[in-house]
Amino acid sequence: MAKSRSEYSRFPSRYGGGNVTAGQYITECLCCLIARQQKKELGDQFWQKAPWDKVFRTQIPAAMELLSRYHPNVIIASLRDRRCWKIQSLRAKWLLEPILKEKDAEYRIQITAPQVIMEKTSTIQQPRHSVVKKKSLITLLKEVENER
Repeated sequence: MAKSRSEYSRFPSRYGGGNVTAGQYITECLCCLIARQQKKELGDQFWQKAPWDKVFRTQIPAAMELLSRYHPNVIIASLRDRRCWKIQSLRAKWLLEPILKEKDAEYRIQITAPQVIMEKTSTIQQPRHSVVKKKSLITLLKEVENER
């Protein structure tokens, strides 16, 4: 767990570990789902305390295997999908693979979508003139009263 953000450790840990790698972050998300199912709280640096230390160590290789095939954002989006609310392991291929393929297709479309390029406006140009509004009836009446 790195204290500062780097190319390798670029995800912020939600449980007091500074910045973590993609595999560690995905495993944190999985442990969070498991804890929510069991109605338990994950404490600070839960990966060093029983029973979460065993779960964390066994799921890191599974996360790294998924990272070799999919982008980290795709895996995180898949874990946040409502169909994964009861997932217990990243090795549950029958559950996770269809969702991962679906999210991967969405991610690829998002990346290849044409970007809208905004033209820069000149700071030298004079600003547009504001439109003069008509005076309302109440304003006209107040002006007439003030004249008297």
